[in-house]
Amino acid sequence: MEANSISSRPSRAQNRTHDLRLYVAGSSPRSLRAVQNVKRICENELAGKYSLEVVDIYQDPRRATEDQVIAIPTLINIKQAPGVLRRLIGDLSDTSVLRKGLGLLEAGPA
Repeated sequence: MEANSISSRPSRAQNRTHDLRLYVAGSSPRSLRAVQNVKRICENELAGKYSLEVVDIYQDPRRATEDQVIAIPTLINIKQAPGVLRRLIGDLSDTSVLRKGLGLLEAGPA
């Protein structure tokens, strides 16, 4: 359990461009939900400030190996600080976790 709670304050992440890669497994229900959830949040909160590449591991398994993806669906935020690679795993239906993972919410005091 984290010591910080999530606040609704916007962060600097809303002012920068997000370069996202979402790994999915064909048109499985979880993969389709993940695509819908990411697109919804990005369009609502990052309109014009993001790019989303959807990679189907059935079509291009080499890419998943290169990015060391071990679970599907996985969202990777490519453009972050050097050496930092943030991954979010699952259908991304928990909006607060997705927003925090994209840096759209800042952690506040517990």
